[in-house]
Amino acid sequence: MDEHWHSEILKALFDQLGVDDSGLSNAEAEERLGQYGLNELERVKKRHPIFLFLEQFKNPLVIILLIALVISVIIGLFSPDKHQRVEYFIDALAISAIVTFNAFFGFIQEYKAEKSIEALKSMAAPFSTVIREGKKQRIEAQFLVPGDIILIEEGDKIPADGRLLESHSLRVDESALTGESFPAAKEAMSQVPQYASIADQENSVFSGTSVTRGRGQALIVKTGMQTEFGKIAKGLLEEKTEETPLQKRLATLGKWIGIGSLTICAIIFIIGILLNRGPIEMFIVAVGLAVAAVPEGLPAVVTLALALGVQRMSKKNAIIRRLPSVETLGSTTVICSDKTGTLTRNKMTVRKILTADEEYSITKNTFLNETINLIITIGLECNNAQIAESKGGGSKEVDIGDPTEIALLRVAKRMNVFDRTKYKRLYEIPFDSDSKRMSVLVKNLQGEYFVFSKGAPDVLINLCTYYYSNGEVKPLDEETRFRFEEAEQNLAKTGYRMLGMAFKTLNPEEDKIDRIILSEDSEEIESNLVYVGAMAIMDPPRQGTKTSIEICKKAGIRPVMITGDHLKTAVAVATEIGLVSSEDSSQYFEGTQLAQMSDEEFTSIVMDINVYARVSPEHKLKIVSALKSNNQIVAMTGDGVNDAPALKRADIGVAMGIAGTDVSKEASDMILADDDFSTIVGAILEGRTIFDNMRKFILYLLSCNAGEIAVMFFGILLTSLIFETPILPLLAIQILWVNLVTDGLPALAMGVDPPDPDVMTRQPRDPKEPILTQKSIFFIVYSGIIIAVGTLLLFFLYMYPDVIAGQLPPEDTRIHAQTVAFTMLIIFQMIMALNIRKEEHSLLGKEFFRNPYLLLAIASSVILHILIVYIPFFQPFFNTTALNPIDWVVIIGFSSILVIVDEVRTFLAHRIPLLKKIAGYW
Repeated sequence: MDEHWHSEILKALFDQLGVDDSGLSNAEAEERLGQYGLNELERVKKRHPIFLFLEQFKNPLVIILLIALVISVIIGLFSPDKHQRVEYFIDALAISAIVTFNAFFGFIQEYKAEKSIEALKSMAAPFSTVIREGKKQRIEAQFLVPGDIILIEEGDKIPADGRLLESHSLRVDESALTGESFPAAKEAMSQVPQYASIADQENSVFSGTSVTRGRGQALIVKTGMQTEFGKIAKGLLEEKTEETPLQKRLATLGKWIGIGSLTICAIIFIIGILLNRGPIEMFIVAVGLAVAAVPEGLPAVVTLALALGVQRMSKKNAIIRRLPSVETLGSTTVICSDKTGTLTRNKMTVRKILTADEEYSITKNTFLNETINLIITIGLECNNAQIAESKGGGSKEVDIGDPTEIALLRVAKRMNVFDRTKYKRLYEIPFDSDSKRMSVLVKNLQGEYFVFSKGAPDVLINLCTYYYSNGEVKPLDEETRFRFEEAEQNLAKTGYRMLGMAFKTLNPEEDKIDRIILSEDSEEIESNLVYVGAMAIMDPPRQGTKTSIEICKKAGIRPVMITGDHLKTAVAVATEIGLVSSEDSSQYFEGTQLAQMSDEEFTSIVMDINVYARVSPEHKLKIVSALKSNNQIVAMTGDGVNDAPALKRADIGVAMGIAGTDVSKEASDMILADDDFSTIVGAILEGRTIFDNMRKFILYLLSCNAGEIAVMFFGILLTSLIFETPILPLLAIQILWVNLVTDGLPALAMGVDPPDPDVMTRQPRDPKEPILTQKSIFFIVYSGIIIAVGTLLLFFLYMYPDVIAGQLPPEDTRIHAQTVAFTMLIIFQMIMALNIRKEEHSLLGKEFFRNPYLLLAIASSVILHILIVYIPFFQPFFNTTALNPIDWVVIIGFSSILVIVDEVRTFLAHRIPLLKKIAGYW
């Protein structure tokens, strides 16, 4: 079947499908069912929970830890030293706990089955009325096949894609598919161009949409996965979840840490062999150094920092479905936002009333004069919609009927004229797409008769011979008619949908009401009307959207509107919220233009376009892909089924929690619980803050590890040159304790540092920028050297006589020296935790108290260290001994070197620009 079946003549379609107006025979339908399959969507292949759990171990840092775990177990099994065996078994248990916790936590966060296709299936129509063998039949929609003829009426859900054969005042809500606010008017005989977008195919109906008014008959052309919904489902099946920028950065960091660890271990092993040390002895030493090189706590700290961010964001109505997506928000450079329900409220609203005398903006303070009251009354009575109470009770209301008519009821409520008992309806001339109007004949409580009419202004005003002005009925001359039409067209050009209002009074004696009703003479009823004015209706922007757009622009984030609605409506909303300037037409683009461009052509211009109108689901996917081809980090917000593939393709998909379909929610990375675009701004701030904090604690952990590596490397090298057997300045279990506990707590506290004042005025980070910049690497090396020098000086100072003599120190002396070095290292690292986050400010200023959680974490780390140093139960495990007061005086004195050096660096950096550039570490 040709993809452009909407532009085919009906006879050609009947011939291609081999059917006539009596429908298929049951036998033919059965045969086609075998050929085309059931009219349903394919099920998504779900990942087994075991495989999802195992995927958590793919992180390079976790792989390094697993290798360290295996080596620790091997040494523990085969080492001749009993104490060493216990030490390495403890190491193995600790590493096992870390990787298991990390994997389990990640698994819990991501264990949600892919329900996108299941959600789509729930939107399918369960039953349909079909014509087969010339008779009406009620069958399950899944058994429909191309060539079937179906009957549709108000309230029905369309079961498949089809071409209309008949239409009677037919309107279909296609917002879930196209994003258009208003129900689409359908006309079977309409001629549609070959490349028309879905929203412009007036002669066709589509699976998953709903009939809001009228009835019709359609020839089924596409079923199942061949429908427009099926194409969306196929896109969801084919789209693979990409790694987030954070995952890519951490993977790169992990690889470099792995390479660095292996290199350092190889160097120390080769040096030992050259110094005639035993290979087994040097292998054990090298493994101890490897433990120092790997920041064991990093995967867990990253996971917990993201999880804490998720909790904070959920309190602000942003629900995160994938942990790494928290940070991705902070990297966002473009937000592609659906208009309807995201930037706007998805509720048609009367915003202006146009009369012969004035144009009124409708607010709570609008003065209700006689003309406005009459226009609102006509809209209230010439109306078939209802506002009903929710079945669950309470104050919540349910809208029933056409959204435009709902808007007329809402403005009546707002202006306190909502009283549907004043008039009794006697007769109705229903709306249809030919007449473009609706009229009712009513009687009020005083026994007076009126005709109320509403419809397209250009049609309705031609039925009028009078107009209403300042409470008077006056003859409608050409000048006044032109004035009405010009004012209405000006509003229509700015995106408003105009609805004219007219009336006339009937005299029961002269007009013979009963005869009019019995004759059903619409011409007599709708003649000589009095034109009152028009209502301007639009889906208004959400409160706070304009401010959010401004904040995004200041933050270097480009908002882009993507909608299935008409261009003039899209431009009107975009202009009102400050997204674009109405004069600059180069920023606007329509789906028909997009469909005729190659991917390469479109990619070259996509960065200049801010508003897209009349787009289809494929177009949305093309837009996101083109932006990503320009190295943009793309966030896509949306609530409809049509948004799902683009949500999944984007770096971060943001779905609406209230108005959003299940499909969009399941395809997203984040859900806005309050459907408020402004919530995205808070989420971006949180994302940027999380990355800033993440960079701080990664820099902190790696600086600490650099110090440990330098201590171990030079300690092993120097003791190998001085003594017959190399002495480890720190044992593997001590380093593991530092990495997991005493470093881990401050690192975790850094994850909740408050945001910097300029966080939403900075440009987005370069997607290719690594976590560690050149300045960061400089700081790591500089910190590592200071930590190593101070720690090794104390280590050798406490073994001074033996060092001079070149003799192995007694075990008590060695343990004492290792405990002092161990304590010195921890105190250095606690000071480092304060230095990392103060940036260019003095440590002794107000920045010291900025994060009370960090101060608590530092105090806890020091207390935990004191426990393993002084409590006899822990001393054998950690190979420590109690320190005396003089030891503490020496340790504090040496650690003050780091404070003094860094304060001098900060002082000079403020006064000498070159030093600021060199010494700055951000």
